[in-house]
Amino acid sequence: MRFTIHKSDLVKYIGIAQRAISNKSAIQILDGIVFEAENNELILSSTDLELSVNTRVACDVQEEGAIVLNSEVIGNIVRKMPDDYITFNGNLDGIKVVCQNTRFDLKGQDAMDYPSLPDPVDDVTFTISAKDLKEAIRETIFAAAVDETIIAITGILFSQKSDSIEFVGLDGHRMSVKKFGYRNDELRNTIVPKRALNELSKIIDEGEVNVTIVKGHIIFSNENTKMYSRIIDKKYIDYEKIVSTQHSTKLIVNRDDLVNSLERASLLARGNSTSLSKFQIEDGVINIHSISDYGELNEDVSCQKIGDDLSITFNSRYVLDGLKAISDDQVIIYLNSSLNPMVIHPKNDEENFLYLVLPVRMSK
Repeated sequence: MRFTIHKSDLVKYIGIAQRAISNKSAIQILDGIVFEAENNELILSSTDLELSVNTRVACDVQEEGAIVLNSEVIGNIVRKMPDDYITFNGNLDGIKVVCQNTRFDLKGQDAMDYPSLPDPVDDVTFTISAKDLKEAIRETIFAAAVDETIIAITGILFSQKSDSIEFVGLDGHRMSVKKFGYRNDELRNTIVPKRALNELSKIIDEGEVNVTIVKGHIIFSNENTKMYSRIIDKKYIDYEKIVSTQHSTKLIVNRDDLVNSLERASLLARGNSTSLSKFQIEDGVINIHSISDYGELNEDVSCQKIGDDLSITFNSRYVLDGLKAISDDQVIIYLNSSLNPMVIHPKNDEENFLYLVLPVRMSK
């Protein structure tokens, strides 16, 4: 095997391949990346058996071949090389990595011993812009469950409807739903692990992403890179039943004002303690009251109110997470009673984003 490639290209594409390398693997070869040189391309492949990446970049291939190199070692070596072209030359007995006056002699492993990636599939399920997909991930992933008691809700639901795709994250305390208008020929629900989407959002930049759903896997293809992930084969909660279309109170409030107030309220919580904020809603004001062993906050936030006055208490962090996912200057908040969830929408995109958070029941 012999090929030459510029350092900047190699750094970028090794970084992409490293997204599927797990620090917890007990299988030594999975610490490595497959380097395959053919047809004037370098193809890098990696997997931890749950998540897999295949990415390719143009280079000058003088002799085709493949080898597995330790991900951490080769990544660190390439990053420290001069900003110039790097040549890889060798076979299973050893690979020489040369750049200007620097030469490393590395040991590799046989690429034939590396686990096979899922078979490539050309039957695309749907196509979405990278911008929309990154936005959907950002606005829902924080709400997915961490506790694995209910495995299904540790992932993000892709719910394909006839005229839209909804992305859903929930954990039993709050729920975030992002909707895009996309025509779908096949209706289905697919649960994608959070880790896969976290890594995907760091890889895709622009253009279109082809999403292919096959038995047991979901495949994301963007430009020269494919990411394969196992899906969570469980039944998701019927999230649509959680949202009520009825409300007794509607508020329009400046997002930054509410965020800043809740952040100040959270200053009173220390360590693992939870910051609780009571919303006393009257006339054109939300009075935010927070108390702890360290002190007490009272702050008024102006709002437009339609409907009933109300007193309701929330975990400050849960409300903050939803507000920070919204980029609009103003938000619309719907409420029913002190025991029913708060529903938050961006004022200028009410139909396509919803954040729901359950109140905290306080003893009288």
